[in-house]
Amino acid sequence: MLDGMNSENPVVVITGASRGLGAALAIELAARGWRLVLDARHAGPLHVVTADLPGGPHRIVVGDVADPGH
Repeated sequence: MLDGMNSENPVVVITGASRGLGAALAIELAARGWRLVLDARHAGPLHVVTADLPGGPHRIVVGDVADPGH
């Protein structure tokens, strides 16, 4: 599915990017040249995931998408 998605400057937003499927998707897409906007509720684990990502620039957003006040 992702192989057919091309753009000159591809950007994707990934929520829950600090662990599990979100982190795995971030690693895979960064390796394919996508720029990332990564969201998670806690900054520490999110910085661990982004520390070794290739490419960029990548952006980090700390917040809870389920909480409109956050």
